[in-house]
Formats: sequence, structure tokens, C-alpha cells
Amino acid sequence: MNILNSSRTRMIAIGAVILTGLALGGCESELPEVTVSNIESAAVTLDQSTRILADVNEVLSAATEAMNPALLSSRVTGPALYVRTKQLEVAQIIGNTDLVTELPDDYLQVLLPSGDEWPRVVFAITAATEDLLPPRLVALWQEAPRAPYRLWGWAFLRPGAQMPNFANPAIGSEMVAVDDDTLLASPQDIVAQYIDLLTLGEESAFAAIFEPAADDPYRTLIADATAVRLAQFDPNDPLVGGGYSWSFEQAPGTTILGMRAYSGGALVIAAIDATEIMSVVEGAFINWPSIGTANALLGGQEPTNYLVQGFSDMIVLYIPPAGSTEPVMLLGYSHVQTYASNQAPTGGNSNEEENGQ
Repeated sequence: MNILNSSRTRMIAIGAVILTGLALGGCESELPEVTVSNIESAAVTLDQSTRILADVNEVLSAATEAMNPALLSSRVTGPALYVRTKQLEVAQIIGNTDLVTELPDDYLQVLLPSGDEWPRVVFAITAATEDLLPPRLVALWQEAPRAPYRLWGWAFLRPGAQMPNFANPAIGSEMVAVDDDTLLASPQDIVAQYIDLLTLGEESAFAAIFEPAADDPYRTLIADATAVRLAQFDPNDPLVGGGYSWSFEQAPGTTILGMRAYSGGALVIAAIDATEIMSVVEGAFINWPSIGTANALLGGQEPTNYLVQGFSDMIVLYIPPAGSTEPVMLLGYSHVQTYASNQAPTGGNSNEEENGQ
């Protein structure tokens, strides 16, 4: 697998500001001129962010070592708490942590917020793992002034993509609201349009504002899985009478976290619930693997003519500023199974538990 360049951040001097960005490819427009009058200080210092990340990693390490999700809540929240809890529950069943996502504690870049509003967000980009898996982007959330920062979500960064440039951590970057109207479309609209794109493919009315499907690894993942399953669950074979579908929605109860890039665009991260439904004719059975997440989540259920799998996913998007001709790009994603059932769905998404903020 290709991995991201492991060199530390590059520094670009523009007027009175130093910008930091990871060189991963080109989604950033020409940088505007900066004057001293629009410079503010970061709401979190680099030293503070180092302590915050260390505290989060200590909790993650302790919970993973003990395979005990009850240890997470002091430093993990929202979608990350839901996903990590499910991963540790699977670990308890299979007796090891092989399927728990590794989040390295070495960082290539930290993106800090400016301003004096809450909630606040800190993004950090990890180094690649020892087995050469790509860096992760982790999102930390502070709900109120005296609340601790907690891990809210993570995603694998896409090899070869270009991270946008952000202000030097000493200055900090503006947080972006879900209804921000200075972008190509607001984060809440872009996420809804991306879900429409996942659902309808090139038939979506919003396909033109996103990069081509072949360049988007998350859409490619779904398309590849669909091609394999459609061959297995052939609706035209009378012995199979197969049915196959995906459904997608923003994870209930979750917000969208965003930070302003130096171009005026924004990096945003959102939680998506994805449900895969497979069926065959009555009297036939769908056999599933005897190992892995699905088998652990099924908990010894006998095969039936249905298999429903739920995934709690994260997407990281770059949204260009209003008036830009650049496409919206996927910078990273995570895809983690958190649900499995051998029963026909009764409606709605299968990941019914609360995901948090």
C-alpha cells in the first residue's frame, strides 16, 4: 500500500504568517495576502495540545489493554466512543485486540482553533503506523470551557491527497459552523449531498460538485463491494433470488466538525451510518465467515436468508470556498463494522444506538 510522505510539516512564509501543511497532492488554491491586522492567537497552545493528546492516548491505551470500554468515557465521546466501544466488545469476544484500530501517538501536524467560542475542535495528523498503514486524522472536541478535550472521531488519510494549508498553530484557525455560508455549500449541505451521491451514484444531482468517483477511495470501496455482492446475490437466479442494497445517513445525534483552511475553504469531518442488506429466497441460507467482526457481532446466531451489516464510518472532506471551481474532495475515511443481524430489517438504519454529539 502506498503511504503518505513521512517527512515533517513543510513551512511556507507568507507575510507575517507561517502556514503549515502536509504535501499530499493539490486541492488548495493560491494563498491570499495576509496583513497583521487579521492575526489572532490560538485558543489552545501547542504545549496544551501535547498534554491533551497524551491524556487521550493514555485512556485509549488503558481501555485497549484491558479490553474494557467502560474506561473510555473520560476522554472519548461521540462517534469515537460508539465505535471504540464496539471494537472492544468484539475484542472481548475473540480474545484479542487485533481488530481495534491503532491510533499512533506520534504526530506530523496539529491544527489548533482560534477564537473564544465553544464547542472547540483540535485536529491532529498522526504518523504512519509501524506496519505502514497511512496516517490518521483524529478530531478532538471540547464541549465547554472547563470540559476536557475528548476524542470525537478518526479517519485514515487518503494516500496522495493534499491537505489544505492552515495557519501556524501559534495563531490558530477559525472553526467552521455546520451552516457556514462562505463555502461552496455549507458543511451540513455538503454532507447531505455526499450521502445522496453514495446512494444514487452518478445519477445524483450533486455529482458534478464532487471529484470523480474513481478518485474517491470511499466510494470506490462501496462500489467494489457492491460489484462482488451483486454477482453473489443474483436476483435473476431462481435458486438464489438475491437482494442487495446499501443505505446511508448521517449518524443520528451527531454534528459536523470543521476548521477554516487558509484558502477560505474548510476541512470537515462527519459520521455516517452505512447499512448493507443481503437476502436470498426463503429456505436458502447466507453463510458468513466463522471469524472476524461480523461473526463476533452475530453472537452465535444461526444463518438465515438475511444478513444485515452496519458500519459506523467517518468521512473527511475539503470544501472549497464559495465561487471556487474546485471540486469537493474526500481527504480520508474510516469504515468500521459495528452491527450484524440475521433478521430482515424493520426500517431505518441498523446502527440504532446513540452516537453522541
